[in-house]
Amino acid sequence: MRSELGTSGGVSDVLSEPLYSRTEDGALDGDPLRLAAPAKRFSLERLALLLDGLPFEAEFPPECPWEGVVRHRPPLDLPPLGTSDESALREEFAAAVSRSLGDAESAVVLLSGGMDSWAVFVQAWEQTRREGRRLGAVVWNLRDQFGKATASLVHRQLRAVGISCDLHVLPAEWRALPEPRWSPLGPRHDYYTRLHQATVDHAHDIGATVVLSGQGGDEVLGAWNHLSASLARGRRWRDLRHYLAAFGRGDSVVEVAGEAAALAARRLPPQTSFQLYVATALRDVVNSGRPSVLTDVYRDSVEGWVEDWLAARFASFQEAGCDWATASLRDSIFPWAYDAHPLGAPIRQRSPFVDDRFVRYAFGLPPAARFRAEGPHPYPWYKALHLRLLPPALRPLLPEYKQSYSDAFRRYVLDVLPEGPLLVEELGLIKPMDRLDLERVHPRLPIVVRNVERWVAGALEAGAEPVAAR
Repeated sequence: MRSELGTSGGVSDVLSEPLYSRTEDGALDGDPLRLAAPAKRFSLERLALLLDGLPFEAEFPPECPWEGVVRHRPPLDLPPLGTSDESALREEFAAAVSRSLGDAESAVVLLSGGMDSWAVFVQAWEQTRREGRRLGAVVWNLRDQFGKATASLVHRQLRAVGISCDLHVLPAEWRALPEPRWSPLGPRHDYYTRLHQATVDHAHDIGATVVLSGQGGDEVLGAWNHLSASLARGRRWRDLRHYLAAFGRGDSVVEVAGEAAALAARRLPPQTSFQLYVATALRDVVNSGRPSVLTDVYRDSVEGWVEDWLAARFASFQEAGCDWATASLRDSIFPWAYDAHPLGAPIRQRSPFVDDRFVRYAFGLPPAARFRAEGPHPYPWYKALHLRLLPPALRPLLPEYKQSYSDAFRRYVLDVLPEGPLLVEELGLIKPMDRLDLERVHPRLPIVVRNVERWVAGALEAGAEPVAAR
């Protein structure tokens, strides 16, 4: 079913502008607090979904925390795999960038030096120059796991493609930067919140009305699991060998088994096929094997939510003919795409990759088009479609590996939580743990706890009342 919602700035509201529905009467509003008033009660059970289990592991976006209000997420009418015209990739992406820019006379791109943000920047640069509009870029000067600074990389890349633009470099010194304001839309689900706020502030200072990013590029255009059958049907034997060998190099025996199981999946009963799919493709997010940070009552509520989610996924799995490639692509995109951007920033945020029309187009591309073993380094093999959106002069300077910024991230983790007891502990949501305890459970956990903690504090200051698990 296609959404009948309107557009804002040329971009569908479904993916780009949060919209909320009151469960009592179906009323819609962009501000959930207006729908929740006058009671203003928020659910600790919904906040628990951010902190443990599948929603945490898979980095699902927040559910609406207000009682009686839900995020409006109408389904998209996704086409079958292989029905989109592969030759139209550049044209379709250019149209998505145009819709993301809307009527902005000045825009900023958050540029990381990677393929996703560069695909956005190159196309936005061409369009804004042609139309006499202004485009700047912001770089967070983090150092990756090998000590390479992002700003130096971006400077070299800009020189290689002959682009001179307003480039603003944000040093990775977050302690001196302001926190984003509290938003009724819910907890932030990004990590470097102060760097993001500084990006928004810079965009506002130079008169920009939209911030573009490459968020969702991996999920929407990248190569994922269960491409073996498509590569084999295309007789791309060399690519197939490299594709399977990469799983072995990553010690992913389960993924190799999953590729084999996917080939026989259509002969299996649907329930058996789905159980095998979950056990291979989703094993890390469904069965993390970690100790729970939640208190028992909230751990039980999250487990119940996961059971309901898996039941809904089984229904859509059957509708798609139990095809594992379709399931894998769908699970890489949704529901993440509905909240690609941090909530509550006072400036439009857009990623062309999760523009709803482009998501439909990309979903329908031939699966085998997503992988091509060209060049000596495996990382770009999984981003074959991205490379087609980039100028040849840029390719020698693109990262040859997935950048993690692990050292900077760990320093940030140790900074984000205050000393002493937390509100979420006092409310009985999580077990008493200090920062190091949380980090030992999962590297991302201190930051997520901190984002929930800040939101709860803001909600209490706004006069809202917490509702405990029933």
